Amino acid sequence: MKHLLYPMLATPATPFDAEDYLFEVKWDGVRALAEVAEHRWRLWGRTGSDYTGRYPELAVLRRLPAGTVVDGELVVLQGGRADFPALLQRHQRQVAGPLDALRRRLPIRYLVFDLLCHEGRPLLKEPLHERRARLRDLLVEIEEPLLAFSDGIVGQGRDFFARVVAQGHEGVMAKHLASRYQPGNRSPAWKKIKPVQVLPCVIVGYRPGREGVRSLLVASVRAGTLCYVGQVDRGLSAKAQVELSRRLSQRRRPQPLVSCPEPACWVEPEIYCRVRFQDWTSHGRLRHAVFDGWLEGSKWLRSRGNAHAQGI
Repeated sequence: MKHLLYPMLATPATPFDAEDYLFEVKWDGVRALAEVAEHRWRLWGRTGSDYTGRYPELAVLRRLPAGTVVDGELVVLQGGRADFPALLQRHQRQVAGPLDALRRRLPIRYLVFDLLCHEGRPLLKEPLHERRARLRDLLVEIEEPLLAFSDGIVGQGRDFFARVVAQGHEGVMAKHLASRYQPGNRSPAWKKIKPVQVLPCVIVGYRPGREGVRSLLVASVRAGTLCYVGQVDRGLSAKAQVELSRRLSQRRRPQPLVSCPEPACWVEPEIYCRVRFQDWTSHGRLRHAVFDGWLEGSKWLRSRGNAHAQGI
């Protein structure tokens, strides 16, 4: 193709059943599109960043016919689940040492779920179920272990979501079987469904921005101890950011209430909120944290009998 395609994006949703939708695992990796030409191949991300040199083993893509463009997710699988921190080590080369050793330690798989062009013929206007049928046939024909078809089911989205989450996956993608591929657009024909948890937190610090508060640093009770759990920079309106800046600046303290590795303006723990998040990182931080509203008082802390909270 003359120009890079950008991936089609999904809108948030809750679990549902529908006979005209495909439900597949939402793999916790890095989204990437790939193109195969006569004497070359290339791999790029959501914003067009070139990933080709990071994953030389994916030169096996050249086994696909020239003029092929596919969409998928780069993952490192551990026990059948995508390990995002492990992928980041590979994607950002955070581990020292030769690339060959890193490839052996963190083997990449490219889980492919859409076919956008076949032998030079664009398929963007073809329905999803036809694109995927052709893609499955292509992958079966070449039998390449590094390239895997992201399978799914039709209809029973709620049961599938429950099973996928219980297995430790990030969530589910729901895609209308007749949907066209809309490069770079966020379409309701594709839906992302993730588990959501809500945690009561106390604000222990903040980072200022141009108009107000850029992000909140929050703590919560884990295993009977109040500890730092992460930053929240989504879900706050512009008005709330300005008001928070005023309120928090009046509660400054020289040191953080709890141990925290991040630089910030520290505050007395007097303002409480709810935070929505997807899950916990391996370092005990909230993943995909979003502000979800205010809480009154500190009953939720005291009810846990935490020694730190008792003195707040």
